[in-house]
Amino acid sequence: MQPRLLAREAGDLPSRGFAQATASQLLRSFEPAPQHRFDGEASFPPNDQQTAVETRPHRLRAHGAGVSSLALEKFDGRILLSGGADGSIKLWDLESCGSPYGIHTFRPKGSIARSTGGPRSGGHSHGITHLAFYPFDPDAFLSSSYDKTLKLWATSRSALSAEFDLNATVYSHASSPIAPHLLISCATQHSNVRLVDLKSGSAVQALVAHGGPVLSTAWSPRHEHILVSGHADGKARIWDVRRAGGVIAQLDQDDSLGVVHRFKHATASGSDWGSMPHFRVSAQAHDEAVNGLQWTDDGRFIVSAGLDRRIRVWDADTGANTLASFGSIVQNRHAKTSSFLVTPSGLSTGRQLLVWPNEQEILLLDLHDGTVVGRLRSPGSAHSTGPRGSDVGRNRITNIAWRSAGGGHGQVGPAMGGGNSIGAIYSAHLDGQIRVWMPQPPGPEDADADDGGGVDEEVKQRKRKAIENAYRSLMGKEITFT
Repeated sequence: MQPRLLAREAGDLPSRGFAQATASQLLRSFEPAPQHRFDGEASFPPNDQQTAVETRPHRLRAHGAGVSSLALEKFDGRILLSGGADGSIKLWDLESCGSPYGIHTFRPKGSIARSTGGPRSGGHSHGITHLAFYPFDPDAFLSSSYDKTLKLWATSRSALSAEFDLNATVYSHASSPIAPHLLISCATQHSNVRLVDLKSGSAVQALVAHGGPVLSTAWSPRHEHILVSGHADGKARIWDVRRAGGVIAQLDQDDSLGVVHRFKHATASGSDWGSMPHFRVSAQAHDEAVNGLQWTDDGRFIVSAGLDRRIRVWDADTGANTLASFGSIVQNRHAKTSSFLVTPSGLSTGRQLLVWPNEQEILLLDLHDGTVVGRLRSPGSAHSTGPRGSDVGRNRITNIAWRSAGGGHGQVGPAMGGGNSIGAIYSAHLDGQIRVWMPQPPGPEDADADDGGGVDEEVKQRKRKAIENAYRSLMGKEITFT
């Protein structure tokens, strides 16, 4: 760190280069932050009469039935949404924590209870499948559920603004980050992509396909009318929502040259997607269902994930499979929309990273060659039993969200930080907990680790042991401050 500071002050290292180098170091230093806990079950703040057992962190739950979805508003990164497997939604104020490294228990600042009177009585009557803030307004967010509805909410009042009954399970939904239109694409159990117009208040269009359930959709960050959808038949279809002629392209895992789709034609002309040559109707992106899709922030690549345990990266200009190989480490076996993050272009030195929730750990992977940059695991999680053994195998990660400097993005923001100038990853788990991951605090041993020969193995082992002991102490003992 010190040599970089000196180089920046001497003018040998530009500010952008300094920021990228610092971000690269931080990205590789994330670790569990068990001092941050989310308690959504207590009806009153803890007091001196509560027993040590009741206040142990491993007994705190954000949602007793399990957390199925997370969403973080991108403008100042203050409000975190969590959806429960019981249909409830809770809002958390992340700014209520004074110190990023101090012990703090978050409690909901607002909540939407599970509905017991049918889908039109307010909240959802079944488990939440997806949550997302509206891209241009942090005071509006959308939720979908197994109760076959999509609902629009006012954040500040936790009040229902509109609802849409789609008569099909809604696995996830997406809105364009750039378009002036108010179309929401919905991935449902039917083979059609459903488009909901928030302006007219109706489901205005269905993009007709014949590939079984739609498990994921994503809008292009460069072309406001272009949409990609992932289907149970292994196909990833490209649509122009202005056209009535159906699919305009399909991603083909056997096409590594980009000669089949030629997306570049459309990119150069702006909207002339109809001039592209015919694509292979049998083309498949994956051998099994495509349950995860995301464009990189610059629109240059599409990332897809399938139940064949493969992640593929596609050149969005040519449609070519870039042949990035992530190996056999990837776990993806649940027929629901997969949640993952991609770091923005230019955030750090080197190439972009893919943040992948891998069952009970989080993987940091190089987006273009698939190498493992980091693995985030809760110390002792493989052997934890929880109360009466109820948590064994139930701490699977269901969703992740990122909080960045000055705001929280579904993708990593342009700098690391947050309200306390510290970035954080939030992970939702089936055991009902929301866990936090943060960069490790700098210390004398780390000051020049990236500039010299690195830290020797003995020091690393000592630090790992200290972290493990601190984690077990926090999770299993009553802590008293005097």
